Amino acid sequence: MKPSTFVDIPFTREAAMQMLKWGASPAASPYSHSQIADWCYDFLRSFREAKVNAKVEKLLEILTDVDAQWELYLANTYSTEELQNREFENEKMPIEWFNNWLQELA
Repeated sequence: MKPSTFVDIPFTREAAMQMLKWGASPAASPYSHSQIADWCYDFLRSFREAKVNAKVEKLLEILTDVDAQWELYLANTYSTEELQNREFENEKMPIEWFNNWLQELA
């Protein structure tokens, strides 16, 4: 799978909420679902060893789910060959998933 274009947004709770909102409204989003999932993964990596409070812990759980569901969605939709050779910038996960993640954070 080819990596998406890097998203240069700080790793904050507010930014994560905005990314999920953009995921729920892809037509209004400056970023693809691929970029959003990659940003979530990068956010998680930045907090891998950090001690965090319960609010941040919940956020990290949801971002883990976004990243995992993106990977599973692609794996269940495309063949191995397609996964290796295709770009996924225009691929979209179900919008309901983003709405559910936003509700979990509310």
